Amino acid sequence: MPGTILYVMNYAASYRGNFMDSLASLDKKLRSEELKSIYLFTGNAKNKGAMDWIGEMQQRGEEVYFLTENRKQDAKLIRKLIKEKNVKIVHTHFITMQQYLAVYQATFGSRVPVLMHMHNHSREAGNLFKNILRRVLYGKCIMIACSQSVYRSLERDYPENEKYTIDNGVNFTRLDTYEILTEDNFGLKKSHGVFLIFGFDFYRKGVDLAVKALNLLREQGHYYSLLVSLSSNFEQVEERIVEILGEMPSWIKVIPARSDVATLYNFVDVFLSPSREEGLPYSVVEAGYSQCSVVMSNISAQKNLKIPYGYWFESENVEDLANKILKAQMEHEEKLKNWDTVKQSMRKNYPLDVWSQKVNELYKEILQRGRRI
Repeated sequence: MPGTILYVMNYAASYRGNFMDSLASLDKKLRSEELKSIYLFTGNAKNKGAMDWIGEMQQRGEEVYFLTENRKQDAKLIRKLIKEKNVKIVHTHFITMQQYLAVYQATFGSRVPVLMHMHNHSREAGNLFKNILRRVLYGKCIMIACSQSVYRSLERDYPENEKYTIDNGVNFTRLDTYEILTEDNFGLKKSHGVFLIFGFDFYRKGVDLAVKALNLLREQGHYYSLLVSLSSNFEQVEERIVEILGEMPSWIKVIPARSDVATLYNFVDVFLSPSREEGLPYSVVEAGYSQCSVVMSNISAQKNLKIPYGYWFESENVEDLANKILKAQMEHEEKLKNWDTVKQSMRKNYPLDVWSQKVNELYKEILQRGRRI
């Protein structure tokens, strides 16, 4: 059944990341079904480093469009693409309510199904009216949860919606190429260990908890350093660190995110994910595949991950986080000795090919039954 899958995405990262690799893997599956992919990005992607890799997509002949962030204009654009490109399914990722309303308006009364990919847990509405309104607006969506934990939140908030769980997969191949760095690359003094955290959302990612835990360990004589990797909000993150410590210490370096993320994973001793909220984080799986150990909060989306040399602490407990950091650091050499076995385990548990195959099969099932939306 020839046709097109339209991806509507609030995605403007400065590098492709595992998310776009996932869609590329899926696109290969679709071509065997005589389906092709077209991509509709948030308008914000035009103003960021995202245009480097999006431009490469365009040069390869991939069809790329951008939202205007005006609901009426975006609904008109989506409706036009559906008609002219023979769109069979609209699949959304990370979109805001305003962006969803454009999709809703464009597909209302049509036979085109809308799939909403849920990369984080659904949050309970603040009051009964908002809860009812949300269920009405999303009532026709088919929902895909990125983990079983996210699926349970959908069962609570959207009991009537058709929904599925398809665990995220990771493109491990891109993690096998990396540079060798030293502390001098970051202007760090020699330390007992270097740690990494992604801090684009300071509070949700638990950067405050990491800073407090490492400061506690330094007061105890463990001279650790921390890299905070960001794609934006550099000044704001530094300001928040100063609010916690009273200064911006030399042992914390705020650094730009880089596309060859494996270079960072394989430089540091421990990757920190003290997050307060996650769906199924690519970063934890990627780090688990790399040479560093991994310390995670025991939130629902992380506590059941299969991460060799992974260490879980009680969420929000800074002292427990500090203790788990010490343990991860002490056992880091053991991981290095068993790295080949670790990589085999991670490839087995989080294969990207399985993710793309399951999404492709869901597409086929929906199209074969001619679901009316």
